[in-house]
Amino acid sequence: MIDAMFQATLHSLFPPRPTLPTPLALPLKWIPGPVHSTILTTALNMLFATRIQQNDEFQFLRDRVLAIKVRDAQVEYRFRYAGPAGFVPCQSAQVPDLTISGTLYDFLALATRREDSDTLFFNRRVVMEGDTALGLELKNLLDGMDPEALGGPLPPLLRAVNGLMTGYERLSG
Repeated sequence: MIDAMFQATLHSLFPPRPTLPTPLALPLKWIPGPVHSTILTTALNMLFATRIQQNDEFQFLRDRVLAIKVRDAQVEYRFRYAGPAGFVPCQSAQVPDLTISGTLYDFLALATRREDSDTLFFNRRVVMEGDTALGLELKNLLDGMDPEALGGPLPPLLRAVNGLMTGYERLSG
């Protein structure tokens, strides 16, 4: 009886797919959208600098407005690919060609490849709206990339996030 109560308490404290608690999301909500978008595009340009300069694999995104909504953090990023200039932030008034939304946990599961992108999309945990052909091309490009090959701080960061997610799943299971 006590073991069952303990398990129920753990499960309520650590649900299988957590959402960002409102007190943690609130400060993010206060930061203006263009600031979020500038931070993201700066990170994307650093991460993909070599690919942006050496080939055209992002050309299908050129001048297409993308929006990423992190639902539980109440944050939206809007940006576009501008060719050799890389990724640039967009104004919130610009209508996105493609919007991808999900929770922080689901985006982390996608980035760390803990869960298959098709599973996340088919279960509607990560949702694409707008030009789904563009979304499918983007998904295929990202699925084909090896995060380890990108180098820089990304691989160790993803390994650390993966370790934290593993620890969390042990507590929730």
